Amino acid sequence: MTQVHPLTFCSHLDWIDGKPLLDVIEPYRQRILTDALYTFRPDDTIRYKRCLTGRAKKTFKTSDAMLAAIYKLFAWRAAGGKGNQIYIVASDLAQANDDLDLLKKLVRCNPILNDLVILKNNIVELKDGTGFIEILPSRDAQSLHGKTYLFLVVDELHTQKDYKLLEALELDRTRPDAMQWFASYASMYRHKGVPLVDIQRQDDPRLFVSWYAGTIEEACPSLNTPYGPTMEDIEDARRSLPSWIFRRLYLNLPGQPDDAAFDAERVEDAVVAKRRVLPPVPGVTHLAFTDLSGGGGDDATLAIAHETNGIAVLDLLIDQGARTNGTFSPEATVEKFSHTLKVYGCTSVTGDRYAAQWPVQAFQKHGIDYRPAELNRSQLYAAFEPLLNSGKVELLDHPKLLQQLIGLIRKGEKIDHASGDHDDHANAAAGVLVLTQVDRSAYAVNFLTGKILTDHELWKRGLLA
Repeated sequence: MTQVHPLTFCSHLDWIDGKPLLDVIEPYRQRILTDALYTFRPDDTIRYKRCLTGRAKKTFKTSDAMLAAIYKLFAWRAAGGKGNQIYIVASDLAQANDDLDLLKKLVRCNPILNDLVILKNNIVELKDGTGFIEILPSRDAQSLHGKTYLFLVVDELHTQKDYKLLEALELDRTRPDAMQWFASYASMYRHKGVPLVDIQRQDDPRLFVSWYAGTIEEACPSLNTPYGPTMEDIEDARRSLPSWIFRRLYLNLPGQPDDAAFDAERVEDAVVAKRRVLPPVPGVTHLAFTDLSGGGGDDATLAIAHETNGIAVLDLLIDQGARTNGTFSPEATVEKFSHTLKVYGCTSVTGDRYAAQWPVQAFQKHGIDYRPAELNRSQLYAAFEPLLNSGKVELLDHPKLLQQLIGLIRKGEKIDHASGDHDDHANAAAGVLVLTQVDRSAYAVNFLTGKILTDHELWKRGLLA
């Protein structure tokens, strides 16, 4: 069956600012649209059943996915006359609304398309009833389980941690021209079982891959074009974003630096999905660690944990709460933390040597002993690493904790956060989890130095409650 070429179709359309569409689509994007959508096998069936596109932010990945969907709706002749059913699945409701807004703008600014459709709430439907484009967030997409379609777009595939969505929207293998289009940044996950990770490892002749990543110039082929970002834009983003987020958004690389202190997969495996907090358990000894702050850019954090069957279990991780005009009261934070400590039966809390004697006096006012830890944050992270690698840690499903642990880097022999990043949540969590593993017999071994420490010495170092 003869099909209209994608670029021929686009040559009759305008961009949303009124300029001819082909003047806006850079040559590399034209090649992607052509190769992915208009390459055929000897029997005239489409060569590619799946397409994966990945590149940096503001390089029109979503725009190209919308153009591909419009092409499939208006120009494609569906095999067997089965209709042009097209679904666009976004990561969340906000992204779905953005995709819908762009799609409707593209249709409305082109009367040749607008005259053929009815624009509904989240659907663009052909008046003759032969096809539609429906846009919805991924949380609603599983209701489409078993639906047949011509074309599926999954925008931001990197947000999918399992196959629930793709299982619900599996290709109808009886349709020779059914196709899936994935747009994505690099994944923050690296283990098998994550769709994007698995797809990138596959050697499938029916998978088309266009993946730009590496340096800014390599990841952003639209750099310094009339509609793309400038180097100044990207450098501004570098200054304002944590390094691991910048890597994903603007270098299209996995969200971990090369000198990362901890393996991201180990951190992810330690997270207990959907566990936000564990309540205090009668008869269980809970320990606490705090990373205080003066109310500036860093958060003040409190972590509580316990040990069970050799596993260090993180029960709670909180910060000071909402800020007022960008700051907060350290005194009010100590009061808040003290109340939480008492709920968990903790009469003491360990922390770094922040602000000399102030934490000791502040917590004493609320009946809590504050014990400065001799181990600094780098040493705590070093002690935390073998616990993590040996699977002896259970972490809360806490976004900031996950981000900070993955973003920690090695600076020579030390472990610290990258410039511009924070580690206040990671420091408190690592500190308390290390505390749970200290042997509470008459003697214990400091697992950093191998030195035998008495209970009194452990208490002095803030390692024994």
